[in-house]
Amino acid sequence: MCGIAGIYRIDRKPVDQKTLQAMVEKLKHRGPDDTGIFLRQHVGLGHSRLSIIDLSPAGHQPMQDATGNFQIVFNGEIYNFKELRSQLELLGHTFVSKTDTEVILAAYQTWGLACLDKLRGMFAFAIYDARQNEIFLARDRMGEKPLYYYHDAKKLVFASEIKAILEDATIPREIDRQGLVNYFTFGHSVAPDTMYQGIKKLLPGNYLKLKNGAVTTQAYWAISFARQEDRGKTYYRQEIQRRFEDSVAERLISDVPLGVFLSGGVDSSAVVAMMAKLGVSPIKTFSVGFNIPGQEFNELTNAKVVADYFATDHHELLLQENDLVGTLEKLVYHFDEPFGDAANFPVFYMSQFAKNQVSVALTGDGGDEIFGGYRRYAAEKNRSLLLPLSWLVPGNLGGFRKTQKLAAALPLADNLLRHTRWISFFSPAMLQQLFLKPIQANPLKMYQQYFNGASFASQADAMMYLDQKILLPDAYLEKVDKASMAVGLETRPPLLDHRLVELANTIPVKYKIRGFEGKLIFKEAMAGLLPKSVLRKKKHGFAVPTNRWFRGKLQRYLAEVLFDPKTKSRGYFNYEYIEKLYQAYQNQNQPFDSQLWLLLNFELWHRQYLDKSL
Repeated sequence: MCGIAGIYRIDRKPVDQKTLQAMVEKLKHRGPDDTGIFLRQHVGLGHSRLSIIDLSPAGHQPMQDATGNFQIVFNGEIYNFKELRSQLELLGHTFVSKTDTEVILAAYQTWGLACLDKLRGMFAFAIYDARQNEIFLARDRMGEKPLYYYHDAKKLVFASEIKAILEDATIPREIDRQGLVNYFTFGHSVAPDTMYQGIKKLLPGNYLKLKNGAVTTQAYWAISFARQEDRGKTYYRQEIQRRFEDSVAERLISDVPLGVFLSGGVDSSAVVAMMAKLGVSPIKTFSVGFNIPGQEFNELTNAKVVADYFATDHHELLLQENDLVGTLEKLVYHFDEPFGDAANFPVFYMSQFAKNQVSVALTGDGGDEIFGGYRRYAAEKNRSLLLPLSWLVPGNLGGFRKTQKLAAALPLADNLLRHTRWISFFSPAMLQQLFLKPIQANPLKMYQQYFNGASFASQADAMMYLDQKILLPDAYLEKVDKASMAVGLETRPPLLDHRLVELANTIPVKYKIRGFEGKLIFKEAMAGLLPKSVLRKKKHGFAVPTNRWFRGKLQRYLAEVLFDPKTKSRGYFNYEYIEKLYQAYQNQNQPFDSQLWLLLNFELWHRQYLDKSL
């Protein structure tokens, strides 16, 4: 796992070496083991390395082929690189390292764009072809590894993180209207747009090519829920077992110690169970909880059950309320954009905690999105039963956030609007009151594009599809990548192997959701490996106590930041409305802590990334 960066001058002016070196320096937290740059007149590539495969100097990047005509910088892991290497050797290639990086380079030389179909793993890479004077960028299918870029008539600038791109002082730090509306609606950016005008995020399963001065992007793989023949529960259960075992086995490849993030839920527990089946011993597991009474904010007990069952080398971290204050601004720095999921805080601390012992951690990410684990999927499937009851839930019922979401979303007749209402923070009506001036941007732009361009057997399938396209890569995978790479820890989610995802998306929803219980087919597939108590445990997301923080030690901090004269003078927001939100939250017990969290993060980001550029 690493950080990559590069500059291609379309105007043929020489690349500024100091700028390129500064870009790499900004990525050293992603790759603390080694750095390197390549410069050739109008092209520059940079790399910061976290050594995972082939720890020798032979793995140094940027890496070139024997002719010197091809250069590559690569972030990620290719799990089938040994298999590909054998194929390429039969075709006459020789290799000087044991890295997957060199295999990608040879694969691109041999198969061109078709090499992407052969790669299994998580990746973001750039290849410069001096013969054709073109540059090629690609990102993995599910969006595990990020890749950002800026281009105009003079240049293309790209990097693993936006902060590196911003080292080019000629790139403006201006807020993008689409990005602004996306953030306050969903709590995160929606690719390809970012919070920065002109800076884009390459979509998952896409590549970018710059040739003859023109930049083009194209999909090479797409998530599909196309209807297929029902092959029966037994087939799906056996195929899940087979593909999941293969996926976990591939993600154990490493020349450094690895472990597992264990929450005690079905997904991460299944990863531990499969590692045990594959003979890994000891399995190092890491869990985190909050020092707050009640099971809502602490799953350490559930994680301990799994750790004891599989006799893992288990490590627990208990977070205190004071831990957040000193960490929040650090997280704002590492995320580059405002980010509304407060779970980045425990992920960061767990990564820091695990990094003391391992350099790679497997995770359970993706299980809910591909196997139907979220409660809203079940609510949608049972909408006809719930809809007659939704009027019983008053809109001003304070404190019951999920019940309010249910009451607001279910009555909506439009399928897409209903889905986005489930996952939004500021509704369209709230956005109208929030902004001081109307912003001409449609927060549903990408949702409409994806939803209207596909077909589904059910609305629950449509929700899973949209979550895989947007929520998973732009919120959850983004969160884990930025929080873990902030401390140089690589994470690997076996459930997001594209072959397993492709299988899951063909499984009829009736096998995933029964009544109000989700993820049934996956639980059945894991029944022979996991304790019954884990399989029967109710769904429990990673709750973060922002509500308690804002009513406790962070109450004063929140008010000081939000109502600072400098904050109020920016001219983005209607502060009469923000005052109403704040008072309704503090004095009337209305559940607006998520909205206040978004406002707080936006202001802290503005101070770090926009104010400092003035």
